[in-house]
Amino acid sequence: MRKICVALFALLAGSAVAEPLVIQGAVAYTDIIRYDYTGNGKRNRVQLWLEFDGRAATGTPDQGNAEPASGSIRYFLKDADDGTKVLKWRQGLSMDGAPRDAPLPMTNLGIEGKTARFEAFGMKWTVIDGGEGYEKDRIVVDDGFKTLETKKLYGGDVRVGVRK
Repeated sequence: MRKICVALFALLAGSAVAEPLVIQGAVAYTDIIRYDYTGNGKRNRVQLWLEFDGRAATGTPDQGNAEPASGSIRYFLKDADDGTKVLKWRQGLSMDGAPRDAPLPMTNLGIEGKTARFEAFGMKWTVIDGGEGYEKDRIVVDDGFKTLETKKLYGGDVRVGVRK
């Protein structure tokens, strides 16, 4: 009986799949501002947000179950009064070469503990999950010339680690 239990435990332990590490969520990186995103002359109350959706590499190549890391980051505008996500809002605005209203791919994504590091549109990003909510989350961006860290976030939450 003991041999059967040991064999069953070994079988179950060997088949266990580790949960993938992820970076997910969105945070507001501006306080409420006024902007006419509809073009109708009304300056709506809005906030600028960053949305993250990525998954670290999983598996191992020698076992044939490797999946590469993948993910995207997206800038969007959120109407502060009705809570809607506004995607087509850039009407003539330029954000240093970022594609209009489209997710930007994350490259070289790595996740360790509560920290995700990746590259997107020529910049190196570090996102640190400070726990539930946005108050202790941190975002650091290095554009090759200088490193900037968000001084304050204004809403949302970024989760880094095991998928919940």
